Amino acid sequence: MLRANFNFFPWLSVFLFFLLSFYLPSFLQAQTVVPLTCSSETAGKSRADLELILAQCEVEILQQKSILATTKQQSTLLEKAIAELNYNIKTSQLEIKARSIKIADLQDDIKGKTTTIGQLSSKIEDVRNSIAKLIRETNVIENYSFLETILSGQSLSDFLADRDNFSVMNTQLRELAGQLSGLKTDNEEEKLTLEAKQSQEQSLKFAQEKQQRLAESYKLEKQRLLKFTKNQESTYTKEIAERERIKNEIRNRIFRTVGGQELRFEDALKLVFPYENLIGVDSALVLAVLSQESAVGGIIGKNLGKCFYNQTATNSNGTVMANSQKNSFLAIMTELGMDPNTTPVSCPIYKDGQYGGAMGPAQFMPSTWWNIATNSGYKNRIANVTGSSPASPFENRDAFVGTALYLKDAQSVCRTAFSRTTDLWACAAAKYYGGLALRGTTLSNYMYRTSGYGFQVAKRAQQFQKDIDLLMSGV
Repeated sequence: MLRANFNFFPWLSVFLFFLLSFYLPSFLQAQTVVPLTCSSETAGKSRADLELILAQCEVEILQQKSILATTKQQSTLLEKAIAELNYNIKTSQLEIKARSIKIADLQDDIKGKTTTIGQLSSKIEDVRNSIAKLIRETNVIENYSFLETILSGQSLSDFLADRDNFSVMNTQLRELAGQLSGLKTDNEEEKLTLEAKQSQEQSLKFAQEKQQRLAESYKLEKQRLLKFTKNQESTYTKEIAERERIKNEIRNRIFRTVGGQELRFEDALKLVFPYENLIGVDSALVLAVLSQESAVGGIIGKNLGKCFYNQTATNSNGTVMANSQKNSFLAIMTELGMDPNTTPVSCPIYKDGQYGGAMGPAQFMPSTWWNIATNSGYKNRIANVTGSSPASPFENRDAFVGTALYLKDAQSVCRTAFSRTTDLWACAAAKYYGGLALRGTTLSNYMYRTSGYGFQVAKRAQQFQKDIDLLMSGV
């Protein structure tokens, strides 16, 4: 027996060797972790996977900064400029991928919230139907008199039992009413969360589109610089100097708002640019709308901030401001601690309407800023963005952000009919001037006639965008 056991071990060794040779590579391969890279491929990825990829994108962005710091030690101006562009191109690509991951993550949340809202709505409908049924039954019992009970031959004990049932049904009714109230509250909270996530998604998509445009411009500039030779270094140096001169001209250009305020273009840009991605509206469009020079025939700027709300005017109410606006205006004045009788507002532009009364650099109407009758308006939305408490239509930053938010609402409507940037700009500007409900021939005239407000704003926004791109360029 002992000899037999010894003879068995060699065969066992051979068997184990072949077993390990066959399975071990596959096992090790299965255990190998594939290194993560920053990728915009999000299909089929779990939330945990997306978070890991996003973290890797951030790591690679930091790596690009390190590479730039090293390569910028090179001696020539051209090489430094190309290194800067390489950094901008690569970083833009990584940021685009990172935003794709965030958008995919948000879309999962939005899908989940939409499902939850659908389920809650279904439960609310079920509870409503149950309440309606109980109300019908309680009404039958309530309207069933004692005399009818005797005449119908129903026994007194049955009648009393029905009365007990009535009490039980009333209790059930109160319970169902409580359930309905709770479900409605949950549903409203879910809807608010959904709206916030949808707004965040729109902001990310806007930032991503802007980053894509920048990446393309960086690539074109790189191609242009690569055509320079080392012997043309002095030519490029002169070009840089000229570009800086133009930048300074843009920065110091006087920017006049439709409300009459004057400030440097760079200062005007600083008021809106930090909120561009958050709101999802191009700074160029906001500044074009706010610029006095974009007004139709210069009429707007000449008529704003020169009147007072109760001043005599030739219209149905006999005052500059319509009666429908006055309560909101007075409430705004009280909140801000301002005197309504000495606070300037716009004069009427009779070719467009009977009344004036618009306030501040962005020329908001009082009820648009805050409608006291409905407790609604842009005031609270602006405060949520800027942190002002309270927001004021007479403060530049609040007014500029208010314009951006209004244009965001206008663009949301315009996107149902237009996709080109210039069309969206013209449409949104037209609605800013004529109201969100503006449509049909009037909208078309504002957008496409060369004298139309929307057309002029879109044209000016294109020039502002070129100026902003130049100011933001690193080279």
